[in-house]
Amino acid sequence: MPTNDQDLDGAPHGEGSSSPNVQLVEFGLDLELIEKIRAEALIRAGYSTTEDDGVVRSSVKELQFAVLQNMQENHVVSGKRDLASRSVTSFELYQELLPEGPGVHTLARTDEERVAQNQLMKLIWGYTNVGISGFVQKHVGGLGLILCEAGDVARTKLNEETGKKQPTTEHARFLTTDRDLIMLYYTGPAGAAFIRAARKLDAQLGLVADRRPELAGPVARQLGTVVKQAVSSIPHADTKAVAALKGGSDSTTEGV
Repeated sequence: MPTNDQDLDGAPHGEGSSSPNVQLVEFGLDLELIEKIRAEALIRAGYSTTEDDGVVRSSVKELQFAVLQNMQENHVVSGKRDLASRSVTSFELYQELLPEGPGVHTLARTDEERVAQNQLMKLIWGYTNVGISGFVQKHVGGLGLILCEAGDVARTKLNEETGKKQPTTEHARFLTTDRDLIMLYYTGPAGAAFIRAARKLDAQLGLVADRRPELAGPVARQLGTVVKQAVSSIPHADTKAVAALKGGSDSTTEGV
């Protein structure tokens, strides 16, 4: 009987997976069946190893490198014009890696199949995390490629009520060396996240100043130091802009 040697997060059974399993038990789901469905899907697609005792085990390590190879071969975008055709959504990537997986050809028939499908989709999509520690992101560095995610990629979906296809947009990921795509879909979102964090920080300062006016000055000086440290921790930023910002911060802080 095929078995699965690893849990969803890549850890051996019993390590860091008790909480999700407890939750599934509470919903009355068959955990052994879910594991069997997941393992068999991996083995059918060729992601397996054979032990010395002849037991075939599913291998998420084999799956990892298949995801990497698939992204390099099929999802490198050269420019905006081929973004829609060369990028890949979560379900599309799942289809490509597990063409006989649960929910690919027909909707999952049981709750256990639905859970197995969701777990496998999450596992595969997780390997394409665009963060600096993502599996694919780390392994394409030597090629000069950047793994990006776009949230506005054109797709069509089937309207279950009418049976007709209708246009939509979805999140999709892709590899690229294109300057404009990298700035739009990688460094741009990173900068926007930085700004959101800065606004949250300012809101926290406002909360303290409103409730404890006597702390407004000390907290402002404290956060002024934090801002300087944040700016200094981004050595890739434009040096002239950073220098101007530091100069402005100094004068502002002194006047508090």
